[in-house]
Amino acid sequence: MPDLSTAEFLKLYPWRDDETLGRKPMDFLWKFSLPQSIADLWPFLIDTSTFNKLLGLPQMTYVEKNGRLFGSSKNAGILSEWEEVPWEWEYHKGLNNARIYSRGFAFYVRSRYLLRENAGATDFYVYFGWVPRSFFARLLLRFAMPGLQKSYAAALAKIGEAIRIRKDFEARQRSLYALASPVESNPVAAQKTEVLSARAIAAGADAADLSKLTTHILEATDEELARIRLKPLARQLEIELPKLIHTAVCATHAGLISLSWDVTCPHCRGVRKTADSLGDIPGEERCDACDITFSTEDIGNLEVVFHVNPEIRRAEKKFYCAAEPATKRHIYIQRRVAPHAALEFDSDLEAGEYRARVLGNKRYLPISVGAGSERRAVIGKHAGPLKTTERPYFIFENPHDKVETLVVERRDEDNDALRPGEIFGLQIFRDLFGGQSLAEGLKIELGNQNILFTDIVGSTSMYLKNGDGGAFQSVRRHFQKTYEVVRAFNGAVVKTIGDAAMVAFTDALQCARAAVELQKIFDGNAETGGVFLRVSIHSGPCLAVNLNSGVDYFGNTVNYAAKIQQFAGAREIAFSPEFYADTRVREYLDAEGGNPTQREFKPNWAEKPYTVYAIRIGLQR
Repeated sequence: MPDLSTAEFLKLYPWRDDETLGRKPMDFLWKFSLPQSIADLWPFLIDTSTFNKLLGLPQMTYVEKNGRLFGSSKNAGILSEWEEVPWEWEYHKGLNNARIYSRGFAFYVRSRYLLRENAGATDFYVYFGWVPRSFFARLLLRFAMPGLQKSYAAALAKIGEAIRIRKDFEARQRSLYALASPVESNPVAAQKTEVLSARAIAAGADAADLSKLTTHILEATDEELARIRLKPLARQLEIELPKLIHTAVCATHAGLISLSWDVTCPHCRGVRKTADSLGDIPGEERCDACDITFSTEDIGNLEVVFHVNPEIRRAEKKFYCAAEPATKRHIYIQRRVAPHAALEFDSDLEAGEYRARVLGNKRYLPISVGAGSERRAVIGKHAGPLKTTERPYFIFENPHDKVETLVVERRDEDNDALRPGEIFGLQIFRDLFGGQSLAEGLKIELGNQNILFTDIVGSTSMYLKNGDGGAFQSVRRHFQKTYEVVRAFNGAVVKTIGDAAMVAFTDALQCARAAVELQKIFDGNAETGGVFLRVSIHSGPCLAVNLNSGVDYFGNTVNYAAKIQQFAGAREIAFSPEFYADTRVREYLDAEGGNPTQREFKPNWAEKPYTVYAIRIGLQR
């Protein structure tokens, strides 16, 4: 493919009159031939903040006002202030943004990255267009831009080296963070960390896991510590997620780190509010940038994040660019379309589930890429899902009198976000932060949970036979052992009701193992109060609510789990088909209790009977 000249570029992307305002712009176009593939380069080229720091550009400050982003920086002692024009980008194709300056060297600056595949390698074009404010600025740019071109070559070489020596994105990203922001050792911080670590261990943290966490706190870059997300950190530190959550909660109790409940926009996934306690979470929030108001109760709109104690390190995220595409990695295409104009373009979308929407509109069009034979995807004329080939050709018409922004994004959850249900369902959180409760009337969707009920068989006769005092001791031992088992299998006792316990597990297999362990322990021996248990389990969506000054679980899943307990006898576990549908659960329970029996459940509110399974766990221990 022949090289793209500046004149050819300007034919493809001409200046508009409202950008130049009659002034003559300055155009700079550079081409870099890179041996890496577009797929390897793309994640780091869209992270323009880290890229700009590698280039040696100054730090920038951003303020959002009514959905508009305003920035400022100092370069060579001269203050620049601007409004950021909303970014546009296409996955694996390129990106562009512009700035309208109120102070600085220019009136208007636009930039664009273009990527072209070249036999497995990449031709990377970088364009800058300036509308200088003065003759002096024009002269300065003529001398400064060749130096910036050399800085680009050096920064791209660093990115290429990170790609060469690291095999996965996260490791490559960390190495570039370290190059851009080297961390200096701090003996005082290390001493404070040691003191607080001792408190965390006393609260129940595993010493080895805590050591990995504290090393990360002392040695990681500010970019990594500004918002500590436990799921990617668990992969990095090679710690099982429940163990790392356990350690982080203990470290929070000790003051080593803190916990926040971040309200995130369901469209851009940007943090709209950070609440320090559950009681501060609002019922709804607004994202001016996406022009939507959304409920914080919906699943996916709350994330649990941790932060370093500022007395140890002030880990503040520093910006060297707005880097909008990098903050919205789930958005693959974002394009502005003029009023009464049409947009047509090839995409590089691979097989998967996507959705197309217009910024500010909550309605969207589902698109299954790779699931159909039609390559053309006409957006706006279909209500139902589209099925296209891979790399579809998009057509979008804007019939309105204002600019519209087309967004095409992956239809998936943020799999690196720690959700409230994953921490509410751990006993250590309830032990150390049981005083936290949701605001009155707020109910948070937790997604699928595994709800387990225990109940002592023949409790009435036990009270009659042993008296209140003896029965109380038996019930107390039952609760003590239940708490031990629940902790061991990463669950949480949500509440106790008389001589019964309601328990929640995020992981179905852990729930099954806990149920079997409880039945093996409670085999009528004196050590566990001479009691037998019945256990029931159901899986399904739950709500977290504030009842009795604590986080309680509510909904049909809870009610159903309690109702099917009637189908379990001594040393038996009754469970629903929804719980048994998990392949891991089925294999484990079949191995422990043999083929389950089926029982019919016909509640008065149901049109047809439900199936309930039950297994019996023997006396062996």
